[in-house]
Amino acid sequence: MTKKDETVLARLEASQPRRVLGVAVQVVLGVTLISLAIGFPREQMIMRLVLLALGGLIIYGGYLTWASTKTGLILTETGLYDGENRLLAALSNVREVARGPFALKPSHGFSLILLAPMGFVWVPGLWWRVGTRVGVGGVTPSQPARFMAEMLAGMVKDRDSPKNAQS
Repeated sequence: MTKKDETVLARLEASQPRRVLGVAVQVVLGVTLISLAIGFPREQMIMRLVLLALGGLIIYGGYLTWASTKTGLILTETGLYDGENRLLAALSNVREVARGPFALKPSHGFSLILLAPMGFVWVPGLWWRVGTRVGVGGVTPSQPARFMAEMLAGMVKDRDSPKNAQS
C-alpha cells in the first residue's frame, strides 16, 4: 500500500477517447454476435447458444473495461500502484523496463520484467500481470506512459548502479 506521505513521481490515467472507443467496439462486437445467434436456424441450437454466450461475455468485458479504467496508475519511490492502492510491482522487484517496438507490451504502454513472480491479475484496458511480467497500457496516452517508463527505467538503473550497491 502507498503511504500517505509518499511522493507521487508520475501518474498515468486512461485517455477518455480511447476508453470510449475501446468499450464501444466491444459492445458492438457483442451485439453483432448476439444478433447472429438470433438469426441461426433452430436446428443449430448449439451454435446459437455458443454465439449468445460469447456475445454476452464480450459485452461483459466491455463493462469490465469501462469500470477498471476509471482509476489510473501511480508511480512512487517504492513501486507502481493502481488507483485502488493495489501494488503492480515493487521497485525492488523490477529487473528491467521493456518499452521497445518489439517488446511484449500493451498498446501505447510498456512492460516490466520482475525478479520474482507476483501472480496473475488482469485489469482490462489498463494493466495486467502474469508471472514475472507486468504490462501497462492499452487505453492510456503514449506520452505519459513513456514518461512513466523512463522514470521507472531511471530508478532501476540508479538502484543497480555500483555507487548504490556499495552503500
